Amino acid sequence: MAKPRFSVSQITTFHQTFDEDLASYAAAGVEGVGIWQFKLPEDGNDREALAKLKDSGLKATTMIPGTLSIHPVPFPGPDDPAERTEELCATIRRFAPFEPEVVLVLPGAPAAGSDPDEARRVTVEGFRKAAKVAAEYGLTLGMEPLHREIYGTWTTVYTIPQTIDLIDEIGEPNVQVLYDVYHLHDTDNVLEDTVKYGSRISPSIHICDWREVTRNDFDRVLPGDGIIDLEGIFGALDAAAHPRWVDLEIFSDDGSFSEMDFEDSLWKQPAADVLARAKAGFDKAWAARRPPA
Repeated sequence: MAKPRFSVSQITTFHQTFDEDLASYAAAGVEGVGIWQFKLPEDGNDREALAKLKDSGLKATTMIPGTLSIHPVPFPGPDDPAERTEELCATIRRFAPFEPEVVLVLPGAPAAGSDPDEARRVTVEGFRKAAKVAAEYGLTLGMEPLHREIYGTWTTVYTIPQTIDLIDEIGEPNVQVLYDVYHLHDTDNVLEDTVKYGSRISPSIHICDWREVTRNDFDRVLPGDGIIDLEGIFGALDAAAHPRWVDLEIFSDDGSFSEMDFEDSLWKQPAADVLARAKAGFDKAWAARRPPA
């Protein structure tokens, strides 16, 4: 299978503007951009951003809505699931002209004390509505399972099988698994599940690496600089999922997300250096990928 093309999620260069991201990514030989809504104009007029994206030659890969879940997550936004669903649907319509590979979504976390069956019904109905809107524009929703220990209050799905169960209940063909090596690398049977459900994985996936001693929830490192078995995961993905894009997604706290201001934060380092090292790390890990047993 062809090697996935390399993309960069805009959170990786958190302090840059949309224009600066396009310029630095193109200069680094990156082919795609994972666009976050907060980097687009606040007034919702994306005409200029769309023109600049086209001129850059970059492809929109994984797009991240501001309101990305049916139940709340620890991001700004309404608490009411119905309001959140409407905001998500509106963002999907806004994203459509960018023609992304996938729009990332999360279930969110129901309020404490909620009836679990009712909360699940609300989740499923909300995503059915969002998926139907996405289908009008030929778009795919990517349901991302999150790491249980790090993001336990953000979601109700943490593994590939749990995510597949929710997607099956939603029952819309344009909902797939948004695979993130950071969140899934240490789940039970991850390589087996990657192969088993490869056809259900979205064409754009998230990559980074796990610092051996993680200092907080926003302390990721570049591919090859951590302890994730990227070679094994990439081998399983190559065998069964055939991703078209790998989207580098780095959170690296410099005091922006907590009181912890890491001196070695990647957000403090020159983008050109970070992107060059990241791409080299991915290239090395992909070349050394191991076919699944």
